[in-house]
Amino acid sequence: MRRTTIIKIFLAGSAIVLLACLLTFSLKYQITTDTPQKQSTPDETDAELSINRFHHTATREGKTQWTLNAASAEFFSDSNRVRLTDLSVVFLPHSPQSKTNLTADSGVLDVNTHDMSISGNIIVKNRQYQLKTESLHYSHESHIISTNKPVDIAGPAVQLRADTMTVDLTDGHMECKGHVKGTIIVSESFQTID
Repeated sequence: MRRTTIIKIFLAGSAIVLLACLLTFSLKYQITTDTPQKQSTPDETDAELSINRFHHTATREGKTQWTLNAASAEFFSDSNRVRLTDLSVVFLPHSPQSKTNLTADSGVLDVNTHDMSISGNIIVKNRQYQLKTESLHYSHESHIISTNKPVDIAGPAVQLRADTMTVDLTDGHMECKGHVKGTIIVSESFQTID
């Protein structure tokens, strides 16, 4: 009889432990399923549309004028503007030989005019020259890049610094103003501009 009492106590204890485990599991499961999971949301913005890995091509009369890639783009319909981050633009005004590449931290594209205002760590390169500045404006209608910030220009025959600059992408004409300083190599002699 003593043996059956020990078995009954063991079975009762096992049943209580099993019941406690089941109760704990069911309560924990109920708590985790009732608690709403916080959804990961994109950065809050007033933009009507946000796009990652944005691509845009501007054409005129069937010819590609430029292509734009950006890490992100936010469209604001009230101003018809797109705010861009980490962008690169390839300008193709005449032919692939005259292409100009631009990279920058951020910019704003006007959807109606295709004009762009660009800022932050701007580097503009073509086959011969590299330009660095902190802000510039691109006019799509006239294909002109301009800046009112200091600009550094480097190439095989020139090192130049100026307060402002304008470049016509259609003919390559560049005009620099304000404290223009640099070196131009002509034949094998150096000429310094002050």
